[in-house]
Amino acid sequence: MASYVVVYASSEGQTRLVAERLADELRAAEHDADAIDFRAADVHAALEAADAIVLAGSVHMGRLHRGLAGFASRCAPALSDRPSALVVVCLTASKPGPEAEATMNGYVDAFLSSTTWKPDVVEFVAGALRPSRLGFLQRKLIAIVSRKEGLAVPPEGIEFTDWEALGRFARALSAWFPRVGVATRAPQRSPRV
Repeated sequence: MASYVVVYASSEGQTRLVAERLADELRAAEHDADAIDFRAADVHAALEAADAIVLAGSVHMGRLHRGLAGFASRCAPALSDRPSALVVVCLTASKPGPEAEATMNGYVDAFLSSTTWKPDVVEFVAGALRPSRLGFLQRKLIAIVSRKEGLAVPPEGIEFTDWEALGRFARALSAWFPRVGVATRAPQRSPRV
């Protein structure tokens, strides 16, 4: 049994839900796991107590959550001392194909260029589109893009997260960190549909 901490940076709440589900899945695999906001007062103590760390961040306007980049820079030594993963929550992950892959890899490259931390694993998770949680200008931009892509977005929004794929990723992490501080092999990325 290992101790995990899933540190998340969420703007509208979907990344928080992803982090909480990831922690739930790790607990189901008989590990200790907590999901904690990167701004929480006890986040540094949680990092120090963890055997493995997952950072989860949402993408907005073409880049990962700005606060998470600063957090990763400040905490790079603790992150680098343990097995670690980066979970990128973005709408682009709901689209198959090489163009989407290139876009998502660009998010990660830009994020990692701002910190010395290099995660052992990067996983992409489709997010959600909830216009009711956005500001006026963001709602207008979403409406324009949605019309352009032929996507009707109801006011309550659309959730694209594949919870089963997230469960498979959690089980892969669980198998990857079977003992404290011992990584056997990196989990394979979940197959994209």
